[in-house]
Amino acid sequence: MAEQTGSMIVPQVSVDSVERARSFYIEKLGFAHMMGVVGKDGKFDFGIVTKDGAMLMFTRPMEKLDGTGEKHPTRRPVELYIYVQDVDAYHDEVKAKGVAVAEPLTTQWWGDRNFAVEDPYGYRLWFTENVQEFSQTQPPAGVKVV
Repeated sequence: MAEQTGSMIVPQVSVDSVERARSFYIEKLGFAHMMGVVGKDGKFDFGIVTKDGAMLMFTRPMEKLDGTGEKHPTRRPVELYIYVQDVDAYHDEVKAKGVAVAEPLTTQWWGDRNFAVEDPYGYRLWFTENVQEFSQTQPPAGVKVV
């Protein structure tokens, strides 16, 4: 592995099938495989994928955990916000691979341009690029930036 400098957070998401999650992120979202560990049963125990410097780890829990199956019946309480290069081109690439867009490509008042998709496990992923300087004078009515 490459030497790390500074701090970073690598979310670890528990899923029933690391293979299924990993395949979606690589084939549909264009992430790259970084590494994985295959268990004694021939299935991935965990795997790490990357995209434009962001890292995400999938793990298969060794004990029973609720909520690790596909398409959780309710929206997950954690959403991932991932900065990418050229969000417009990435949006088109993801749509061309048949991924449903959960939130349309939009320039936000704080200066980010983003869109959202959901993975097979119900996690919402926001892909974003900063396209303009943040301005505290342009928040929507009723919003106070502190």
